[in-house]
Amino acid sequence: MTKFTKDSKLALIQGYDSDLLSQTEYANQVGVTKSQFQYWLKLYEMHGETVFTNGYTNYPASFKLDVLSHMAQSDASLMDTAVLFKLPDFSMLYSWQRKMETGGLEAL
Repeated sequence: MTKFTKDSKLALIQGYDSDLLSQTEYANQVGVTKSQFQYWLKLYEMHGETVFTNGYTNYPASFKLDVLSHMAQSDASLMDTAVLFKLPDFSMLYSWQRKMETGGLEAL
């Protein structure tokens, strides 16, 4: 998969017109999965242009636990929780969830 820069993500989001193409059609056209495009779109809609400016972050276990706790208490989806906490990829949250289930807090 191609690595997208913050500028390319922003250009993709701003170039989308729901009157012309469905999200699936547009995602296929620009070479990303529908779920990845939807995630970037949700991030942009909730947090604006600056959401794509953060670089790599090594999250502490306490933050991961807070995010997982919020998701469990609110019954929010992986994607919605990841958007709320501005995670760069919602699959990261799935990984944290699996680590917590298999290895407990020490695995985070």
